[in-house]
Amino acid sequence: MEIYSIETGNLKLDGGAMFGVVPKVMWQKLYPADENNLCNWAMRCMLIVDDERKILIDTGIGTKQDEKFLKHYYLNGEDTLEKSLQKHGYTTDDITDVLLTHLHFDHVGGAVKYNEKSELVPTFPYAK
Repeated sequence: MEIYSIETGNLKLDGGAMFGVVPKVMWQKLYPADENNLCNWAMRCMLIVDDERKILIDTGIGTKQDEKFLKHYYLNGEDTLEKSLQKHGYTTDDITDVLLTHLHFDHVGGAVKYNEKSELVPTFPYAK
């Protein structure tokens, strides 16, 4: 069995919202906020390869964000799900199973994508 960390980019979110009641003086030491109180978070999925099965845990944020979304959430970084899979020798067609841990947009947004006709289709067409 092999396990890979699949980098899917970064997302800036409000530090206060992420840390809740933990005082900023405590969390800012490890996760410094910018001038807008945003912290930069890495988004990662996990790929488990076990014989013929390629199990992807979560699917990242995807690529369907519109202008309104991008005014509130700041995506950054060069990593994408597809590039990270390719780095390990796989494509979206190779994934046999997808496990979604929970339904937050940054964990399930990559499960579907737009095709050439602007229709939503599964990103992993052969996965259960």
